[in-house]
Amino acid sequence: MTTPSRAFDQIAYPASRSQIRTTHRAMALSGSIVAVLLLVGCDRAAPSEALRSESATSSTSGGVLSPTTASQLIVASPSDVAAVTAVVTAWDAAWNAGDATALAATFWGDAEFINGRGQLAVGSPTIRSNHATNLAGVFKGSHTQSGVRKITFMSATAAVVDADNDVTNFKALPPGAVPTAPGVISQRQKRVVVKRDGEWRVLLMQLTSIAPAPAPPPPPAP
Repeated sequence: MTTPSRAFDQIAYPASRSQIRTTHRAMALSGSIVAVLLLVGCDRAAPSEALRSESATSSTSGGVLSPTTASQLIVASPSDVAAVTAVVTAWDAAWNAGDATALAATFWGDAEFINGRGQLAVGSPTIRSNHATNLAGVFKGSHTQSGVRKITFMSATAAVVDADNDVTNFKALPPGAVPTAPGVISQRQKRVVVKRDGEWRVLLMQLTSIAPAPAPPPPPAP
């Protein structure tokens, strides 16, 4: 005959009144602890709710600014939003003036830049040199226009800027580059902009060229 498992070999006896009172007191104490924890949690959540209510999005020419997301809850001051937006504006102004030095001045010295063909430039001197060559060559006299689509502040001193950009009036294109449409190169620009000593500049920037629309299929043979 098989011996029953010890897990089922225990007999449950009715609890005494003293044991029941002790159990009730333990349950009441546990409930009080849970209530206090919930209250503390609610008190801690209150500032987040306040931040969320203050973080309404605002509009600017060219796009919508999103200073925060629900998960980050970073509230940017209007002056920081304007300063970050001005970095994009300064890029356009420097490019349109053919001024590679002013363009490189929007970057920190240890910045990295990846162009639309995936080429990497490290350091603002290299970024300046590369753009000086292009702005005096194939892109001489070209015009760039950017629209800020979104700004996400990751902290009080770091923001990610997404912008949409069109370059027109170029004479030619570097090897491997193709226009998005006749006479137009459209790109997505992403910048990590960092604040140091009260000034916002680009630490990381990458361009992604928008490919041209595929050609329509030929009409069916008659």
